[in-house]
Amino acid sequence: MDVIRAIDEATRAEHERWVAEVQGWVEAARERGDEVAVRRYLSQIDRLEAIPKPWENQQRAA
Repeated sequence: MDVIRAIDEATRAEHERWVAEVQGWVEAARERGDEVAVRRYLSQIDRLEAIPKPWENQQRAA
């Protein structure tokens, strides 16, 4: 199970990194007043958050 846990942790970290990166894009777009980009990036964050998260299943099972 340690290998599975390590994979879940790596996957979670990568997912969180992507969400943070796109959130940075949102902030940059807001600063330059590009509301179209803000909406597009927020939509991308919504899609990232909708992705099934296997590490959540592991936490519930524990």
